[in-house]
Order: sequence, then C-alpha cells, then structure tokens
Amino acid sequence: MTATHVRLPSVAEDSPVESLAPPPAPRSLTELRADMCSPGVIPSEVDTLIREMARPVEGEAALRERADFLLSLMTLPGAASQQTGSDGITVCTAAVEALLELGYPHALEVPPNLLERAREERGEQRRRQKKRQKQQQPGALPVAGIVVTLFGTALQLLPHLLSALLANSMLSVWGVAPTLLLLGICLPPAMALLGALMRHRTLQGLGAVGMVLQGLVWLLITLFMSSRSSLGLWFLAWPTWYVMLGAAQLIRPSKRPEAPPAAAPTEPQAPEATT
Repeated sequence: MTATHVRLPSVAEDSPVESLAPPPAPRSLTELRADMCSPGVIPSEVDTLIREMARPVEGEAALRERADFLLSLMTLPGAASQQTGSDGITVCTAAVEALLELGYPHALEVPPNLLERAREERGEQRRRQKKRQKQQQPGALPVAGIVVTLFGTALQLLPHLLSALLANSMLSVWGVAPTLLLLGICLPPAMALLGALMRHRTLQGLGAVGMVLQGLVWLLITLFMSSRSSLGLWFLAWPTWYVMLGAAQLIRPSKRPEAPPAAAPTEPQAPEATT
C-alpha cells in the first residue's frame, strides 16, 4: 500500500491576509471644519464636509448643536466658507441648505443675504449642469447641408452623364478615367454624409474639406470657360461651384461649445490675518 501525500493550502497562497489594525475612526465635524481654514484644501475634502453636515440628527439638543455648527460654517474666517466641492457648491451655500433642511425654527436663523446668495449659486450650478448635458448630447442632423450636398453632387454628375448619353454608350461611364472622375466627385460628399449620419466628426470634417476643394476646382473651370466664351462672366452663374462651397459650409461639423471651467478651490487666509 502506497502512501499518498496531501498538500494543505497555505494561507498566503489561497486567502488574503487581513490587517489586524483597527480601521481609522471617522473624523468629526469639528475636524473637518478646521480643515477648511488650512491651505491646500481640495474639493474631495469639501465634499466630505458637505456629506457629513447633511446627515440627519434626532433630538432637540442634537438639532440645536447642528444648527450652531452650520451657522459657524457661514462665518468661517477668510475665504474658508467659500471653499468649493466637486460640484461647484461652496461650504457656505451647503451650510445654508442644510440649515433650511432642519426646518422650523432653525431655518429662520439663515441670514437673508446668504440665503439669496445660496439661491443664485444653486441656480448657476443648474445652468452648468444643463450646459454639460447639452454638450454630451449628439447634435442635430444638418438637414440643409445634406439636401444641398445631394443637389451639388447631382450637379457634378450631370455633365458626366450627359457626355455618356451623347456618346450613345454607357460603357464610357465605366472607363478608367471616368471611374476616377466619378470617385473624385462622389467620395467627398459620401464621406460628409456618412459622417453626419454616424455622428463621426472626423469623417464629416474630411468630407467637408474635400467638398471645398471640389468647389474651388469648379470655380477655376468656370473662370476658364468664361474667359473663352462670348458670355464672359455670365458663365459664373453656373451654380456648381458655389453650391459645393455652400454645402461644405452647411454640412461641416459644428464647433463644440467650450466646457465651463471647473471651480477652483479658493485659497483661504490664515485666521490670524483676519480682523
């Protein structure tokens, strides 16, 4: 009878080693308030204070203590009360809103000037959020650009098709030179149209640039023909060149609106420097 060796799994290999150190104790509101008066405050620290001050409390004594704490945040020395969180809301405005949430009679202790400022600041934050959401939404289809692009492409193809019909042979459409000409005519509008439909800004922009080049080529052809014709500058009335230039302008990707600058935390003054 042979002996079998059983390998026991080691703790280090199969299970993570848990630290025996106690977890750090949560910081008190007083400590978080003191951080607002120190230099180099970051928005995440302000977010922690705002989150903690919004926690509900029970009992009249606890409500009175919370109201006094919120009032102290509104009168922090220097610019400490104007420190902003990641959403752009200042400590002062968050304290005003938290004091209003405590209800009567504590809500009546909010100074009127700070209440008005808090309303303005919250309204500005809503406008920033709406603008940010609008930036994230895809833009509307350039319907006018699509229609004019299709019309301009048909105008460019018209002489090519007429020459094939006059030659009484459609085979001339599929020669090497005519095929290259067809690609040169159809490729930029197709790129612009696909880019507009697929919301692909790069493809849409490249197609618009190609259509500008097409318009300039047709302008040169029109100027050359007008110089050799008895009609003179009346030849410029042929619409292909300015239709393509207009289509490129209408179908090009619109500029993205600039994102509002992030609210930078203000640098508080030292408490000793305030009067």
